[in-house]
Amino acid sequence: MDKSFFDQVVDRKGTNSSKWDGLKNVYGTDDAIPMWVADMDFRSPPEVVEAIKQRAQHGIFGYTTVDEEYYSEVARWWQRRHGWDVKHDWIITSPGTISALSVAVRTFTSPGDGIIIQPPVYPPFERTVRLAGRQVLYNQLMLNNSGRYTMNLEDLDKQLSQGAKMFIFCSPHNPVGRVWNKEELKELAAVLSKYEDVVIFDDELWADFVFPPNVHYPLLNVAPELAKRTITATSVSKTFNLAGLENTNLFIPDEQLRKTFEEAMFALALNKTNLFAIVATKAAYSCGEPWLDLLLDYLQENLQFIKTFLQEKMPTVSVIEPEGTYLAWFDIRQLHMSSAQVSQKLLHEGKVAVEEGTMFGPGGEGFLRVNYAMPRTLLKQALEGISKALA
Repeated sequence: MDKSFFDQVVDRKGTNSSKWDGLKNVYGTDDAIPMWVADMDFRSPPEVVEAIKQRAQHGIFGYTTVDEEYYSEVARWWQRRHGWDVKHDWIITSPGTISALSVAVRTFTSPGDGIIIQPPVYPPFERTVRLAGRQVLYNQLMLNNSGRYTMNLEDLDKQLSQGAKMFIFCSPHNPVGRVWNKEELKELAAVLSKYEDVVIFDDELWADFVFPPNVHYPLLNVAPELAKRTITATSVSKTFNLAGLENTNLFIPDEQLRKTFEEAMFALALNKTNLFAIVATKAAYSCGEPWLDLLLDYLQENLQFIKTFLQEKMPTVSVIEPEGTYLAWFDIRQLHMSSAQVSQKLLHEGKVAVEEGTMFGPGGEGFLRVNYAMPRTLLKQALEGISKALA
């Protein structure tokens, strides 16, 4: 296999794809290139597809149990790619990250409690907190003059001191693309360590999408002192484009925290795992690494293609330099239009569907989130549509 694998344009219409088939419901049209939902327009590794096919041919799809090989492959991956020695008994499976977050919010906090998020950030964080009847507290990221986001730890400390009960962390960060370095994580941990009753939900789903020289450091690898109250969410869903199989692995080192969480999952019948997710996870983690390495190269080339295109055709639009993910955070402030106005212009005149920055909370106005995990021919078509709309 070589990088030409990712040049294949695969027709996803009529496959129950949220990204493609959901366009009509969300944007009112199906005549646009979707750059919104965070999945990729690339086929998963052939080894994963073959493993699913072989299991399907067995023909019996009864009740399912997770085997030891599954836990071993998950642990080996995190040791190999991220240097984290994850123990088998830490791992709990969940139908998804947001369902796990919802259970954690309802289990470890009470109605009215404050829960801190770091906007602009993945919208389901805020939605989950609000639907649980908790109070959303914003610890807004700061954008410095060099175009780099940093955490406002002074503000975080203040909000924790006022009684917040949970902190939701996104690492690497969606949508701004920050890969938090070791020093930043240590400084964050120093603040969190002062408040021993605060539960930490650490979303590390984007851990495998990191561009050199950046390195992803698992929070608990840098700050093991936080292990007694931290739940770390991980998955193959982003890495290998398997989100439709709906499976998240949660690492919970503390026995009591893990037991309480497991009981809450069981009470809601969320302690089941998709059969094909088990098969796919084992195949992806055991065979998918060469595919992933090629993918990361391809994504970096896509990113460079975007930056060059914008510089040449739309110099008033720039990209906040992502250190990871496959999401470009477009800075449109020089256009002197709102994010909503620009996104509507791109949709109707450029035939491109993107996400308004305001969806991601405070600090999102003046930005757009653009998913560039697609074959380059499709990316070129989308950028030409954007250029036409903004001409």
